[in-house]
Amino acid sequence: MSAPSPVDRIDLDALLSPEARRSPEMDAVWAYIQAEDAKLPDQSRMAIAEQRVVRERASQRWNAELPEVASAERLAVPGLAGAPDIACELIVPLGAKPGCVVYFHGGGWAFGGLGSHARLARTLADATKTRVLAVDYRLAPENPFPAGLDDCVAAWRHVVKRADSDADFAGPLAVAGDSAGANLGLALIMREGETGRRRPDLGLLFYGVWGCDFDTPSYARFGVGHGLGKAGMEKFLDMYAPGGDDPGSLRFEPLVSPILASEASLAKMPPLYLNAAGMDPLMSDTIGLARKLDAAGAVYDVNVHPGVHHGFMQMTARLAEARRAFDLAADFWRAHTT
Repeated sequence: MSAPSPVDRIDLDALLSPEARRSPEMDAVWAYIQAEDAKLPDQSRMAIAEQRVVRERASQRWNAELPEVASAERLAVPGLAGAPDIACELIVPLGAKPGCVVYFHGGGWAFGGLGSHARLARTLADATKTRVLAVDYRLAPENPFPAGLDDCVAAWRHVVKRADSDADFAGPLAVAGDSAGANLGLALIMREGETGRRRPDLGLLFYGVWGCDFDTPSYARFGVGHGLGKAGMEKFLDMYAPGGDDPGSLRFEPLVSPILASEASLAKMPPLYLNAAGMDPLMSDTIGLARKLDAAGAVYDVNVHPGVHHGFMQMTARLAEARRAFDLAADFWRAHTT
């Protein structure tokens, strides 16, 4: 009898059951988050720019005492034709091997930047022992789809070009991202494949936004009271891909909702590593995408981390499960790059 596929190993009934609970560590972190958030000003009537200031300040709770790296350099990468330069940070881990992972942060396409996900980017560099180029792409709603994706593509092409002349980059070239950043990473792979350009050798995609269906089992189970909520995700998608549920809406484009990509498109994917948080409204997105990759015969792996919330990989200083998530991603990286 053949071994079960990666997605078939997941006990979805247990993950969605009424008995599913936060882990003790996640429980303590959740209490901490709620206490810290209570100190923040009310954002409900703030302009988006003001909200970003508050959220950036709040994100520093995860980015104190950053992991040691060999170097971290800010640089500007040219945007696509007519677009502004893109602020990036090149992180070189201790003991770096040739190659580069181009990393796109989460934040609903509307929040976040180089500072908000600094620990995650450095931990990714250490886990893969490879340079990481973190990308400060343009944010919605001021810059809706495809502006952010254009910036990610420009950063990727910069790395591909640099690999032609710089031995430090002449190794595996990959993309990684969390949440909305994972969405951008997979959209980039699809877009570069469509244009016949070099695609990433693999993707490390963490608790991604893969679709526009807000009536999935995980939205029903975890859409309220678990950090990221259904109402918040609906707003994020409206900012990034306006148009609502109209048939011609951008949200039904595969580059916005990759779960809608054709089987033929998914069959051409490079090896993909997916994960999900067990108490995340987006969990069903990941299970659904994994099933489609499975049907397409793509090379992939998927893991669900029980008892933790969306965004948990930013919490490596407090959560053992976050550290385990990087270990599993690093195992996939080594399996497909050595």
